[in-house]
Amino acid sequence: MPLRTYLGVDPTCSEARLSGYAVLDEQARLMAVGLVATDEQILSLASHWRPRLVALDAPLSWPFDLESKGRQCELLLAHEGIGIFRTTRRTIIRALVERGIALSADMWARGFAVIEIYPYGSKVRLFGRPIPKKTTPEGRAWLRQRLEALVPDLAEHQGTLSHDELDAVVAAYTALLRDRGLAEEVGDPNEGPICLPLRR
Repeated sequence: MPLRTYLGVDPTCSEARLSGYAVLDEQARLMAVGLVATDEQILSLASHWRPRLVALDAPLSWPFDLESKGRQCELLLAHEGIGIFRTTRRTIIRALVERGIALSADMWARGFAVIEIYPYGSKVRLFGRPIPKKTTPEGRAWLRQRLEALVPDLAEHQGTLSHDELDAVVAAYTALLRDRGLAEEVGDPNEGPICLPLRR
């Protein structure tokens, strides 16, 4: 019987910048990790690996009311002390929201189940605070060390992984936790929730 796989993707705002991806199997073994550019390449990854869940690090919906302070999931995370960009009318991540929504729709159309995740929120739930800045060498080393305890094969990857690739590993691991019943959907399911690991 084929192993279940989980695809995590950390998309950027446009295809002009590379996006991170990672694939884990049901035993949290790292099957693949790397960078891709286009949505078609991301969709090809899904077609190749046939993941049970695809976890996208991007907003996959707009709030019911664009004049509000954001979606309910974002407000709940903020109440938990987890900072997050809000999907309001004046959001500075409009391009990412639009790309995430389009990519999610294409995934669903091809038969892949998609969840929205937020790596920073997953890290807070999994590892606690403080969390060093992910774009620094110290931040990447901090995250990699902690992920290696959860994804043992990551230690065998000798290359330098970008923060986008590491966040994609976090995304895939969050999808795996959800399949194990160890993650929860935060927010209004009709408006668009964010999936986070259960609190420690």
